[in-house]
Amino acid sequence: MNLKFIQNTLFTFLLLFLLLSFIQSISNPLFVWEEIHYHFELFDLRGLVKGTLYLLTYFLAIFVVLIIIGVRSLRIFLLFLMLFFIFLSMDLFIQFMGVSHGFSLAEYTLAMTEIGNYHYLSAYMNLILKSLFYAGLVSLILYFIREKIFKSRFSTRALFILLFPMIFIFFISLKVDTFKLSSYPALVKIPNIAFEYLRNSKPITERILNKEIKPIQNTEFKNIVWIIDESVTGSYLSLNGYKKETTPYLKELSQKSEVLSNFGVVNSISNCSSKSNLFLRIGMQPQEKIEIKKKMFKLPTIFQYAKRAGYKTWLFDSQTQKDHLQNYLTLYDKNSIDHFETLGTDIERDDKDLKLLETFVKIVNNKKSENKNFIVLVKYGSHFPYLTTYDHSHTPFTPVLEGSFEGMSWENKEKQVNTYLNSIYSTVDLYFKELLQSIDLSDSVIFYTSDHGQNILESKTLSRTHCNNENIVKNEVSVPLMVFHKKAKKLFPVNKNLFYSQIQIFPTTLSLLGYDDKVVNKYGMKLDKGFETSNERQYILSSSLESKQYKSIRE
Repeated sequence: MNLKFIQNTLFTFLLLFLLLSFIQSISNPLFVWEEIHYHFELFDLRGLVKGTLYLLTYFLAIFVVLIIIGVRSLRIFLLFLMLFFIFLSMDLFIQFMGVSHGFSLAEYTLAMTEIGNYHYLSAYMNLILKSLFYAGLVSLILYFIREKIFKSRFSTRALFILLFPMIFIFFISLKVDTFKLSSYPALVKIPNIAFEYLRNSKPITERILNKEIKPIQNTEFKNIVWIIDESVTGSYLSLNGYKKETTPYLKELSQKSEVLSNFGVVNSISNCSSKSNLFLRIGMQPQEKIEIKKKMFKLPTIFQYAKRAGYKTWLFDSQTQKDHLQNYLTLYDKNSIDHFETLGTDIERDDKDLKLLETFVKIVNNKKSENKNFIVLVKYGSHFPYLTTYDHSHTPFTPVLEGSFEGMSWENKEKQVNTYLNSIYSTVDLYFKELLQSIDLSDSVIFYTSDHGQNILESKTLSRTHCNNENIVKNEVSVPLMVFHKKAKKLFPVNKNLFYSQIQIFPTTLSLLGYDDKVVNKYGMKLDKGFETSNERQYILSSSLESKQYKSIRE
């Protein structure tokens, strides 16, 4: 291996990196850089590992193309070049359709579902021709690189080396929740996406809301809002009796104002984000253990009910990446969502919720609009690692972690808890202070809860903060539940002798949308009633964890 070969290889590798990273997102040539920056958090060891892994895996994806360019057999190269052309055409077509990240599992799933309607693509002939042109141009550039720049040739056996980076990228995307297969070059991501689809493919059908179901009366609320937080444990709020003042604004508001009706600490539907968000969206009663798999992809969503009632529907999600679907949300579900907004990786984690809040405030304060709005905000909230979720100028609780990765140890439990408390103070208390001082609640009602709570070193073992399968602590499934309105305490009174659950948000909302009791009662009790015994509440809490793997919930 001589110096000239090394120089030529490095030059070609850099050239491919620039070319492929550019077409990764035509509308945003800095996409790869933003993705790397998103994963790197230099003050956080966990971020350092994730950022390094993403950079390594992206380089491995470039390495795949480099090996293919240098393969000795021209026929094999042309075969791969044809595959590259096809895959890139598909990726660019999705990009030109307005999805900045290009081809993803969502698009592949839709393609498999709608394969019989392929003739509809004729409506997009201009975009198809544009995609084919640019894919052909890039393919020609690759051919030019092989013939004029990188003339080194590898044995066809070298192609077996390609299995390693492909498999490695696939499993890394499964293990690191922020890694998306769509963030890699088309030649690498599309085969992996196809395999992911085959691995977990389930038939996705459109949810049907019976045509006979209609609201029987008009609602008095112009805006009905759900705010679903992330990883907020209800028992850590001073509003609910926690010893440190994590929510001083909300606590004072509850004591001196009528706008906040606090139902206290309630059970969450699950200790995993995806199930909780799905079940909230479809009003699924978690105790229906036998029916869960049959119903979870068939029951209509709250968005369908809201549209039937004449509301414009909005979904703001600051957790997921730009244009990505999560929490079992399907492309069919999007048909009943008029406006779906997500954020790119250029927005820092601690700014995500406030960024979407700006748009939300404009909608609610638009008195000129005659539209009624049903709005769901899925917050980034206090997602682990907690250090990334708040402005560090707001740090009332000390000592705190200097790097969140060090927090998962018994020695640093106090620092980990304090870091989480600072996140709660910022993402809950300061968030609502900003929100409530910006809008008029006279014709709006806001329901607030969280998807699940947190296990902060409360188990005997170093388990995850949530979504554990065994030895689940109560805080994992303990969340806040509040309702905000100008006369919240009058309209949504709380009986201190009863117990409540977040599953009551769905039927309560149906009632506010104008549906009759016959429709509402199918989804359980509204918040005007409660459960009489803690045992009944505990049953619902336990049964929300539908898998038999959930063996215990520790107090």
